[in-house]
Amino acid sequence: MQRREFINKNQLFELIKYILSDSKTEFYESYSEKEKEIVQIKTYSEFLKYFENSISESKKHLGFGIYYPEAKGKFYINKIKLNPKYCNGKTYRYNTNGWGVIYVHLDIQKDENEIECRVSVNSKTRAQNWTSTNPEFGDPELWEWKIVESNARKIINRLKKLHTTIVTVAQVPNFGSKKVI
Repeated sequence: MQRREFINKNQLFELIKYILSDSKTEFYESYSEKEKEIVQIKTYSEFLKYFENSISESKKHLGFGIYYPEAKGKFYINKIKLNPKYCNGKTYRYNTNGWGVIYVHLDIQKDENEIECRVSVNSKTRAQNWTSTNPEFGDPELWEWKIVESNARKIINRLKKLHTTIVTVAQVPNFGSKKVI
């Protein structure tokens, strides 16, 4: 299950506020910076600070992994070895893993008001088909797939709804004083 939309910064903030409104949600960077711990974001204000820091550092690609503990399954943070020869002397970084982890990837286009937002999650069938390739992810049967799919659908539906909200004149050039959908 996946969805891709182009949204602005305010729409992104609304989506993240929605995701983090459930206190049981575990929201992480999908990959850490090299030789740093993975960041877990627990509140909307922490996300705002993370996003603003990323923009000030000119980052163009941000990724997050969302785990819902009630979905059970095997969720884990993995340490990845890096070849220092190709990574400016850095030797490791971390990433999030699990068959039922929901990923949100952000590609910032020209500026933070034009963001390609992709939401994706494995299906039970895909996880079963890839089990032998990624045995470290554990048995897909450990996951409560109805919960995974329900949460992914809610996030995707919210993304679709945000994408179709009214855009103000300031966000759309050459439209005079009209509002467009």
